[in-house]
Amino acid sequence: MNRFRRSYLAINKTMLQGVLVILMVTACTSDFDEMNVSPVAVQEDRINEDLLFTRALVYGMLRYTELQRAQHLYTHHYIQYYSVAVDYFQTGRYITRNDWLTAYWTEAYADFGMQCQQVINLTRDNPEKVNKTSIARIWKVFIMHRITDFWGDVPYSEAFSGDITPVYDKQADIYRDMLSELENAVAQIDPSKTLNFQTSDVMYRGDLDLWIRFANSLRLRLAMRISDADPALAQEHVTAILAENRLIENNSQSAIMNYGRDFGGADENVQPMSLIKSFNEYRMSNTIIDYLQDNNDPRLPIYASPAEGGNYVGLTNGLNPAEVNEIIRNDYSQDSEIISNVYSPSTALQYSEVNFLKAEAALKGWGPGNPQDHYEEGIRASVNYWLDVYTNLQTRVPNPDALPVIEVTSLDIDNYLQEPAISYDNDNALEQIITQKWLANINNGFESWAEYRRTGFPLLNPIPNTDGLSETGGTSVPVRVRYPIEELSLNQLNYEAAVQNNPDLVTTRVWWDVN
Repeated sequence: MNRFRRSYLAINKTMLQGVLVILMVTACTSDFDEMNVSPVAVQEDRINEDLLFTRALVYGMLRYTELQRAQHLYTHHYIQYYSVAVDYFQTGRYITRNDWLTAYWTEAYADFGMQCQQVINLTRDNPEKVNKTSIARIWKVFIMHRITDFWGDVPYSEAFSGDITPVYDKQADIYRDMLSELENAVAQIDPSKTLNFQTSDVMYRGDLDLWIRFANSLRLRLAMRISDADPALAQEHVTAILAENRLIENNSQSAIMNYGRDFGGADENVQPMSLIKSFNEYRMSNTIIDYLQDNNDPRLPIYASPAEGGNYVGLTNGLNPAEVNEIIRNDYSQDSEIISNVYSPSTALQYSEVNFLKAEAALKGWGPGNPQDHYEEGIRASVNYWLDVYTNLQTRVPNPDALPVIEVTSLDIDNYLQEPAISYDNDNALEQIITQKWLANINNGFESWAEYRRTGFPLLNPIPNTDGLSETGGTSVPVRVRYPIEELSLNQLNYEAAVQNNPDLVTTRVWWDVN
């Protein structure tokens, strides 16, 4: 039995264990039943919801295995942060790798997504644990919005229920429910209740105010995501969120996952990109390197390391194996020892993004303030976020001298804001806002690829496709990924219903991608 089948069937493991217990009870005396309760087996009264939530958080942000297979080898290359520099990875050429998709699908549904649901199941009937329930509901939305943005229509309403053949819900219905879930979860949070995850919450340490701000900011993200597909619903949520104005409002409130042996005490508690970088299989894309250089972006030395010749050089995306084997990898820039450091954080949602969301809302007339002010604050927040990370790394890494020397002042940021292509231009405002969001969300390829599909920005380069194998022809970026092949045998009827009107191709748009 392959790994996918084992993991997928693990969804029903608890149910099967329960059936076995019932069968044993009917066949045995009460004394024999008591004798056969294992002292080490996981019983309901021994389940630790705090530890379940910790794992749902850490793995929901993705450990290096699924981060590499899904976010890095798909979205990071699709959005041209990085380019494949070895001959055995084909997703950068827009060719599907089913095993990588299967791994992410399996882990999301049978591992960290299921664990988050189990926390909800264990706490929702206890009024004293309402804050635990609410926080888990918020995190489940974060997990699910990445999944549906990746594939489109996916199991949602029947997911995590023990049913191993769940229906595929329409993405429109999923989004409406996720927006409602975030709104209701925030409304249910009760500061008077003392039961909380506390230190088991490795993102916000049980701070209810920060979870509310994250939930509202995530709701703003999702509302703007559907602004072209369902503008009325989007505007309803955007105006309500901005009127309340309880959002992430500085870099310290950003939703991040901290790493480093001083945070977890284990050698594996490291930033996932640092492990992926150690494999030496990719380089910075020429798309992002050229953009940073052409506009004198102060983040260039923060994001990238000079190539062996001392210059910043990006690699063309989508080279075929023969072309890749002709390059000398050291001639091209790697990501820096700041953004991909063992001790650097991963981000779920930053303060900079909130500003860009506000800028777009103001541009649409849906929110208060001047779009230019929000746009410029977003840029400042992005640069300062990474400067704060740099300062923090200097106090924590074993060898601070290995870090690049970064000297960026407020004046440097002011000068950058006056660069011709960066200075706010109302006629090109949406392109500027989304392009800056792309730059700010480095290493968060899920989000940047979604925004590219929604808006068409930033402007990306077509891949060469010299061997003609790209599933899009090379001139366009995939707009979704294909379902795991195993769904044809494990969940055939629901898979076939899902693809009846939406073919399972990388060129089939998801619901909110209407432009």
